[in-house]
Order: sequence, then structure tokens, then C-alpha cells
Amino acid sequence: MSPWRLAVTPRWWGILGFTVAFAVVCVGLGQWQFDRRAQAQAAIAILDANYDQPPVDLSTLITVPTEYDSSEKWRTVRVTGEYQASDIIYARTRSGPGGIGFEQLAPLQTSNGTVFVINRGWVPANGDNSAPAETPVVPSGPVTATVRLTPGEQQIAGRNAPDGQIATIHLETIGERINAEVYRGWYGRLATESPMTAAGAQWQKPTLDEGPHLSYALQWYVFALMGFFGYGWALRKEARGDVPPKRRVRTRRTDEDIEDAALDATPAR
Repeated sequence: MSPWRLAVTPRWWGILGFTVAFAVVCVGLGQWQFDRRAQAQAAIAILDANYDQPPVDLSTLITVPTEYDSSEKWRTVRVTGEYQASDIIYARTRSGPGGIGFEQLAPLQTSNGTVFVINRGWVPANGDNSAPAETPVVPSGPVTATVRLTPGEQQIAGRNAPDGQIATIHLETIGERINAEVYRGWYGRLATESPMTAAGAQWQKPTLDEGPHLSYALQWYVFALMGFFGYGWALRKEARGDVPPKRRVRTRRTDEDIEDAALDATPAR
């Protein structure tokens, strides 16, 4: 039979529909990988453009506490004010040089009355990870801190923390806890402060790469093409008669089968 005549039979229409659906899914997954690669490239570009920029005043870069522009991530800013030592909060379950610990979040009240949250670094946890093993003392009086802008985190439903601790660095929640207006888009990772006191372990410049998204994307497109090649190969093979017909399996024993079995079971005399 001609492959073209075989292709228009209901069975092969169904096989073609399945092949097309498989290709559509593969193309969608490939495009998803391309999108993830584009996001990774954008993150790398922001890091390269901002991380080593000279510091500017916080009020110059962020004019209102609710302002957020993702392109400002990693920018270095100076902020002056006084730490609210009684309102320090610790972000729990944070990875650091010694394993799982905490990050010290110190509210810094600026001259305009708005609080800017500064992450002063990682500190180890106690034996059962229930509290920080160290609680560095923040400088008293006026402080000028140089920090790198880091976006606030989202809340996680059902994740709670004891008093003085927080599950995620959700800036609005911190503002509610300390009863103050806070910068809601950004907090700062401490680079230096003057005067300087002991702080937690600081951060190194992140190392970002694109990851394997490009190769994964190309693989999904190859899978889509392979589906059509497989369809064409199977169609031609069946059209040439290379596929043996399926034998009909008898599922019910006939009277003849029963008689034959009875005769076979009769002992010879």
C-alpha cells in the first residue's frame, strides 16, 4: 500500500495527532529552557554592571521607601542613621561557612525617620539550631554603613518563627514587628560601617553562570524532530508490509479444545 494512502486511514491520523502533540510539548519545554537562559543572562548582566560601581547615597538612588527597580540589584549605597539595637531580628535556617545558622537583621533608622534593614552577616546556630550561638553587638550612636542592595523576600505560607526571629526577610513583616516605616523593596548586605564593630560572616561576590539551559533547549527540539522521523519510519515500514500482522489470541476455550484436553489426559491402555 502507498504510504500516502495508509497515512489517511483513521489509525494513522491518530498516530499523527499524537506525534504533533508530542512535538508541541517538546517545543514548549525547549522555549521554557530558552526563557530560563535569558533570565540567567539578565542576572549576570546586572551583577557585572552593578557590583563594582562606586557607592552613592541611599536617598539619591531610592527616593521613596516603596520604590523597587530590579535593575538596581547589587548597587552599593551609603546610608547614615542609628541602629535600633532592641529591634534586631534573626533570619533563621541560613547556610553559611559553618553550616546552618542565622543572619542578623539590624534596623537602621535614617534621618528621615524611615528604617532601612541591614543584614550584618551570618552567625552560627546553637546546638539544636533553635537560636544564634553569637549575637554581635551593633555600633551605638550615628553610623554610616555601606551596603549592597538586595531585594526583600516573600513570605512562605505556614512558616513561623519564635520571637526575635523570622523565617524569611519579608520587609513589611519586619516593619510591622518593630512598628516602623521601612524600606519595603530593598534591604542592604553590609560591606563596611563606620564605626565598625564585630559582625557576622560576610558575603563573597556571587558567581553566576547560564547553566545548561541552552543544551536542554536544543535537546527538546531534537526530540520533537525525532518524533516526526519515527512517525515517517513506522509509516513506511507498515506500508511496505514489513510489520507482521497481529495474531488473534483466542481468549475462550472452544468445545473442541476441551475434548482434546480430555483425550490427552486419558491414560493409554
